[in-house]
Amino acid sequence: MSVRHVAAEDFVLQAQEEPYEIVFAVRVGALDGRHPETGQRVLQRIARATTADARLFIDGGDPLRELPIPRP
Repeated sequence: MSVRHVAAEDFVLQAQEEPYEIVFAVRVGALDGRHPETGQRVLQRIARATTADARLFIDGGDPLRELPIPRP
């Protein structure tokens, strides 16, 4: 298992890094609706850095809330 802590706006795969299968976002205004334009850019970055069947979870409820990852 590989874990990395990074600002959502800066999330890209590093050299030789495998795509992620699961993403957790905690206190990310771009994904909880506070900054919708930034949210679209962040979701595009997440889509490029994850596998086709990856899942995205954000804080904002109990249990965590799952958001769809947009795919082209």
